[in-house]
Amino acid sequence: MISIAALLPLLLFVTYPQTAQSFTSGGLSKQRNKTIIKMGGWSETWKDILNGGPKRWKIDDVEAKQKALTHITDATSTSSDTPLRILCPLAGDDQFVHYAWSQGHDVTAIDIVPDALKAMRFQFGENNKEDWASTSSNNGGIVWKHKSGRATLYEGDMLMKRPELQSSFDVVYDKDSFGALSLEMRQPYCQRLSEFVKSNGIVYVEVKNKESGRKFGPPYHVERNDLMEETSFGGAFDYVNALGEVYPLNMGGMRQMGHILRRGLRK
Repeated sequence: MISIAALLPLLLFVTYPQTAQSFTSGGLSKQRNKTIIKMGGWSETWKDILNGGPKRWKIDDVEAKQKALTHITDATSTSSDTPLRILCPLAGDDQFVHYAWSQGHDVTAIDIVPDALKAMRFQFGENNKEDWASTSSNNGGIVWKHKSGRATLYEGDMLMKRPELQSSFDVVYDKDSFGALSLEMRQPYCQRLSEFVKSNGIVYVEVKNKESGRKFGPPYHVERNDLMEETSFGGAFDYVNALGEVYPLNMGGMRQMGHILRRGLRK
């Protein structure tokens, strides 16, 4: 007989898979006291999704992306038609990246799964080879740049130090990334974002509000206090606004909640 303990990882995988936006211990590693993200089973998950398998956590609804961008522009001190530099960590093939680009913004996405970023590049048009140029990153991985000069995709570990991104972004768009991370992963993740965001830059973050199983994940139940722990965003960001439910989910017992944070001034 198969034990419940043996089945649990599989159940988590089916309902909220181990991907660039969904972490379990199999996707993490520590090397010389440095936490890194490994590809683990994420590549196979993406192949299944892209071959017509279950969508899992994905929201392929442009209206949801439009709402997110509206919340972002409302939260910034610039006018709605002023281009923003937007970072999308652990992005998968999230349509928000292309949508924000189509509205004139400068977008950068980071993900470790090549197939996910390949799918994202095709959102920009079929001329993949002509429209995108790739170079090797100094930290390993590949950097893809679009011919427009306003879209960059980092194929690699989100937790790597990237000096070229220091204080570069007006906005971070985080859809479910924080809430998919295990507790020990939140500090290095938030540390990187604090390095990449400009002073007074904002974080737009979407998280899950769960009716039950709040201590288990991923996805984890996340509220304001979780976001603002000193070892999470609280060390460098101020809480600005609770957006409430940003759009309905087809996942029983869960609500998609939005929050706005702001990067404090650097000392």
